[in-house]
Amino acid sequence: MVSIKMKTGVLMIIGIIVIGLSAVAPSFAYGLEIPMTADEVLEYFDLIVLGMITDVKNPEYASAEFSIDIEQVIKPKSFTGQTVTALGCDPDKSYRSTSCPYYEKGQRGLFLISKTDDGNVLSSASKISEANCTAEDFLANYRGLEHGFFLTQDGQSDVFFTGMPLEIHYVITNRDMNEKDYSLKLSAYSGNPVFSDVLNGTLSDCTGFVDVVSSFVPTKMGTYGFNAEHDDGGESFYGLAIIDYDASPLKQSHAGIHAQDTWCKEDFILILKHDDTPNAIFDNKPACVKPYTLSKLAERDLIELSSFYNNRPLIERLYIGMAILQFSEVPIFMMGLYDDDQVLGIVISKDESDKIQNAEDYFDRTIRETIPFDVPLRITFDKYWGG
Repeated sequence: MVSIKMKTGVLMIIGIIVIGLSAVAPSFAYGLEIPMTADEVLEYFDLIVLGMITDVKNPEYASAEFSIDIEQVIKPKSFTGQTVTALGCDPDKSYRSTSCPYYEKGQRGLFLISKTDDGNVLSSASKISEANCTAEDFLANYRGLEHGFFLTQDGQSDVFFTGMPLEIHYVITNRDMNEKDYSLKLSAYSGNPVFSDVLNGTLSDCTGFVDVVSSFVPTKMGTYGFNAEHDDGGESFYGLAIIDYDASPLKQSHAGIHAQDTWCKEDFILILKHDDTPNAIFDNKPACVKPYTLSKLAERDLIELSSFYNNRPLIERLYIGMAILQFSEVPIFMMGLYDDDQVLGIVISKDESDKIQNAEDYFDRTIRETIPFDVPLRITFDKYWGG
């Protein structure tokens, strides 16, 4: 952390790094059923058992009723019964596109049960398999909303460069957890095809997913697209910027890098010039500037901050907000990030606040006007914001 003397106090500001957005394909939940992590499963459900369906009742116009013979109780440890009965959801009351859980007699798996006023209710997030999987095997396959198709380089997924191995990851899901073969084709293109690889393998019993990885070294700066083709379907995403490390914003632009994906080196900040500015300082191109320069350009209304940074990640907005305030006329005693980097904390000394009527309202309004995009703030007076 770097301490910088400012006005009547100390400004605490973390090194500023602004990077282009990586175009990572999102994972999608089906219907309204959101995938859960193992920790969420263990926390959310009242009763979790490994067992076998021994009886199924299907009353007309009502929920199915399942009897489960218990092999192992995962939660709560105090449960001592040998069997448990649980209801599926009422088909007439279920959410559209979200199926009610239904299992056949003789099916074995990990069953997730909630206790309600109507009795035990069986979740459709329960898992079954013909393979003789353990409770730990089943729990290990709750992944939540982790990306199924993503890239890494040197252990990170934020910014990508030419001349370094780029790893392409695709997660193959094995929903029934039975042994099966897979074949996956991964490819990349930037105007023309630049990479292709076919990977074949086998998922063993009780393995719910596997992260299949291939890699190549991009040599050309530009905007790339990536495809994955698998038996279960395909995925693709386009618009990932791959940068030459020493490339200027102008060279990045000429290579087809979108303005919002332009990469700036450490201690520089990405900006865009106003489209309607007659003085072509940046020739309608992105630029990388020092924090002090950014503040002066913002004061002169020569650059676009509001619409641009409102669409950037929160951590970037927090850093840019600090950079703007650092060189503003606001008499800040101390500032920094807190609450796991979700809030910008600002301290105004009591000496400064005593000079102004309705100081709380005044400084809140002034600071929000000085930062022309949305940033979560906590403003305090003569008191550390985290206290």
